[in-house]
Amino acid sequence: MTWTPPDRPAWVERLNAYGEAVGGADQLVSLDAEQLLATARASVGLDDFGGKGWRVHYDVFLNSLNTESDLHLSGRILARTELLRTLRNRLRLAELWKQRPSILEEPLSEPVFIVGGARTGTSILFELMASDPLTRSPAMWEMQHPVEAVRGEDWSEISDRVETFHHFLQPEYATMHANSGHLPNECIFITMHEFLSDVWGSQYGVPGYQRHLARADHRPAYRYHQRFLQTLQQRDSCRRWLLKAPSHQSQLRALFDVYPDARIIRTHRDPLKSFPSLLDLLGTLLWMRCNRVDMDLAAKVIPASFAAMFRQEIDDRASGALPDERFVDVHFADIVRDPVAAVGRVYEQLGWDYPQSVREAVGCYARAKPPGAQGMHRYSLEGTGLDAAEETERFRFYMDHYGIASEG
Repeated sequence: MTWTPPDRPAWVERLNAYGEAVGGADQLVSLDAEQLLATARASVGLDDFGGKGWRVHYDVFLNSLNTESDLHLSGRILARTELLRTLRNRLRLAELWKQRPSILEEPLSEPVFIVGGARTGTSILFELMASDPLTRSPAMWEMQHPVEAVRGEDWSEISDRVETFHHFLQPEYATMHANSGHLPNECIFITMHEFLSDVWGSQYGVPGYQRHLARADHRPAYRYHQRFLQTLQQRDSCRRWLLKAPSHQSQLRALFDVYPDARIIRTHRDPLKSFPSLLDLLGTLLWMRCNRVDMDLAAKVIPASFAAMFRQEIDDRASGALPDERFVDVHFADIVRDPVAAVGRVYEQLGWDYPQSVREAVGCYARAKPPGAQGMHRYSLEGTGLDAAEETERFRFYMDHYGIASEG
């Protein structure tokens, strides 16, 4: 493919030079698996991380990170921050659940998950629906600092400074995704605590871990996810949970095993438009952390993987392996064309009331956040090296099955 990384800001290049000056960024920022565990324990004064299965996934990720990723200094700082924050959360949550076991008896009824291929409108639909005051969605800062949130502490500004730092690290990223500590965000920032998450798989050059992630049983991650939501309910009880992550697409059976009464809002878009955007996003995420990024393999693997995943979903919904009656299908084009009406159709199928106050809140949010508000994300199918005719034929079954219009 012909993907070209964006220019790094001059200050980032200068910072990364500090690592080069001492023979490698690993000399300045350690990502040693055992040392990270010891640091996390010492920093919170606790020893029990809770459970055992997570260590297998943690060890695979750390091994892959240290042997495959080729992180520059900025990337190692990000990785160490995310790893220590996650480990500290595990320690604190394990202790909280020992002290207050009743938390894990909290009822969680009919959570709604927005699911779909990346770049198909999951984020904007999520934010639009989260503007309903009867709906509860986890804010980024709550997922980063759950115990502090339950204690009544507000870490939203700290989280927001951390998240918006990505805009300075790579300004083009702001055109691709809204980064904020205040906005609701994806379930991957919960399942990352079990070290079974696309957070770890997509942001770092870790093919060994990605293979492990594809083979792993993800039900423990969803069980941890459930406990996490039960914990956040201690801060703010809610009538209904609204959640979102494109990566749920590959784990729908595991999701329903843990949440048998879940509802799924499934977004759909022309893959010839979503894939170029996705590949550019993934390349940029890796470039923020790694010295070198090769997207050739991703450009070959991702379309084939998604085609197989889409076929499996269609078959599973038809056979009853997945409960088709619990799915609501929505098209990206409809969300863009008339977001208020699109949300209304989703509400109708969910059996939710859609009063005028919510219609107005959805419309107000949509007007305040038009496409391209942070600058236009420019990408093309030609830049991926994918052949339009070949990909059109590959996904014809999917487009036909769901009646998706080509975006040209």
